[in-house]
Amino acid sequence: MNQTFSINRLGLLLKLHLIEHLKSYLLGAGLLFGLLLALLLPNATRISVFSTNVYQNHALLFGVFFCGASAWFASELFRVVSGPLRGIPYLMLPASQLEKFLEAFLMLLLFVPIFLGVFYTAEGICFSIINARLPASSPRYELLNPVGPYMDPFLGYLTYITPFFFLVGSMYFPKLPFVKTGALAITLLIVTVAFVNDFIIDLLFPARDYYGSTLFREVNFTQDGRWYSVGLTGTPKLIINSILALMIPALWYIAYVRFKEKEL
Repeated sequence: MNQTFSINRLGLLLKLHLIEHLKSYLLGAGLLFGLLLALLLPNATRISVFSTNVYQNHALLFGVFFCGASAWFASELFRVVSGPLRGIPYLMLPASQLEKFLEAFLMLLLFVPIFLGVFYTAEGICFSIINARLPASSPRYELLNPVGPYMDPFLGYLTYITPFFFLVGSMYFPKLPFVKTGALAITLLIVTVAFVNDFIIDLLFPARDYYGSTLFREVNFTQDGRWYSVGLTGTPKLIINSILALMIPALWYIAYVRFKEKEL
């Protein structure tokens, strides 16, 4: 099969994908919108004062819903090659391996603006209700900044890595990829956070009352009645940030290599 990349064939693949899945995507977006409204509207009808706690709650909701929805979407992208019945006709399409992989990759990137549109539409409706109830002199609620100070750094990083982690899982687990990849992700989180990260903290600060941390980068605790916030700086911080950043393109590469193995 010709492995020369063609932007025209890629466009045809994307068009075919949307024709086959557009209805299910629209239903999924509608379901997501309904769930967000169901969680946001009850509070919107009760809030009558301005409080930054609202932004913190919305940031948590944003992170959890994005991780869950993107994980499910990524798990479904390569279900077409999970078995020979659907996989063989798909792999025999007259398109290169790179074009087929980019089709799924671009659909995963397209998920981001769609999610943002659904989330901010639901949040905008709720904030319009709240703002109408606030006193004239009170500050008004504005749409959440997903990279602002109210987003927890660890949860923010999970929103970046989750879809690509589940994309790899969809290639390695032909049956129940969402469930199996989720179980693997939870296991890795428990091992990394509860054992490796906490072990390092216990080793460095044995006599302390622990209050929280940003994975491998910052820890907050009290010791001898005093509050401490200790974070990495300089070269160690650069190394950790580089490792965390490189994990995302590494997952892209692993997924592509596994996809090529599937076609072989």
